[in-house]
Amino acid sequence: MTAAGTARRALWAGVAQQLDTPAAAADAARAPIQQRRRRGFEAQRASDGRAAVRLVRADDEGGLLRWVYEPPVRAQAMPGRRSWRAFGTEPRETVQRIAFPELGANQLTAALQGLDRRLNPVLAGLALPSQGLRRWAGQGWVPLAAGELAALRGRVLVLVHGTFSASAMYAREFTATAEGQALLQRLADASGSYAAVLAFDHPTLSVAPWLNALALRDALDACPAEFDFVGHSRGGLVISWLLRLAPALRARQALFVGSPLAGTSLAAPDKLRQALDTLASFADAVAEAALRTGALAPPGLSTLALGVGGLACVLGKVLQLGARTPLADAAVGLVPGLLAQGRVENNLELAQLWPLPAGADVRAIGGSFMPAESNEPLWKFWKRMTNLKGQLLHAGADLIFDQPNDLVVDTASMNRLGELALAAPQWENLGVSAETHHTNYFQDPRVLGWLDGRLR
Repeated sequence: MTAAGTARRALWAGVAQQLDTPAAAADAARAPIQQRRRRGFEAQRASDGRAAVRLVRADDEGGLLRWVYEPPVRAQAMPGRRSWRAFGTEPRETVQRIAFPELGANQLTAALQGLDRRLNPVLAGLALPSQGLRRWAGQGWVPLAAGELAALRGRVLVLVHGTFSASAMYAREFTATAEGQALLQRLADASGSYAAVLAFDHPTLSVAPWLNALALRDALDACPAEFDFVGHSRGGLVISWLLRLAPALRARQALFVGSPLAGTSLAAPDKLRQALDTLASFADAVAEAALRTGALAPPGLSTLALGVGGLACVLGKVLQLGARTPLADAAVGLVPGLLAQGRVENNLELAQLWPLPAGADVRAIGGSFMPAESNEPLWKFWKRMTNLKGQLLHAGADLIFDQPNDLVVDTASMNRLGELALAAPQWENLGVSAETHHTNYFQDPRVLGWLDGRLR
């Protein structure tokens, strides 16, 4: 196996280790010899009643990854063959297999809550969602002491993270560069502009952004300070809902970084299956590209992979991953945190969000991604998953984006506040970049400079 293949397998093996429940080796050993002789049988796949999702690399689609759902063994005479046949041609390579107990419909919410806690361990220790506020203490985020919020005066900065993420992302991204370290140090300086720098940890899959906003409103209610907000990705929607639902809040400005203010095509109801495949392929390509250049894989990559793998497990049966049957719109409704971000004309949640009440200065920044051809893993992925003017969609690939995007959010969505389109200077378009994409905005000197100029 190549070094690149080893790096990719390590990424997904780490995901499986966190999501896979222990298989009974004895069951596999006792499996009938006829079953063990069938092509595709694995000792790991025991007759223990668990379902699974398999992440496969498809020869007929240029090496893109696909999730394939496998019903429990005892519920299917020939394990895996039906879903594999529905896939088209049999894949060449199984990248990873993750087994999990089958879920009933009434267990999906509980499973999403469990996945939220895996993605953001801070949530596991919270009695109430409003306790998700934490303060930057120079080396990391720490819980707020009793009465600390009520004692703050002046201005307070609040950072809100996006889907599959946690406040740890801000510390990780800011400290990845010298410019980011300097900015974070200045923001947190006790003699500077802010009395405190806070971050809000919240579930991003099991609840909608407006519920996160209500929790944040309650958390900030005791603080008499004025607020500046920075939201990455879905965090921008949480902040927008906060401004909408708490017009009396002392909000000075809201800065959105790569936020799906008009939704994202990845969360469109009819594209959820493709979105899980796309994000898995993206994480895989980034891991391979990092290895080829001798760089470390982005620290947030494992979190993205865990979120995608976890959703594949939770929704594998509902979405019939690997099948070519049409997908009902109702499926995405099972994930409230995604439903709210669907880029469709009749997204009723976004229709209720705009316009925002007057008061806070709202600004946004974002761009589009197009890797250099020399970055072979990401170039191949981008070519196969993006259909832009003058470019033919690769045969067999699923269309997600039909316009510029940062690999997660449509660029045209980042400056839309309902009918209002933000223009300069409220909107900063980074243009096309070969380095900056949705998961590393805070390592771009242009983004850091933009924040530095606003947060004073």
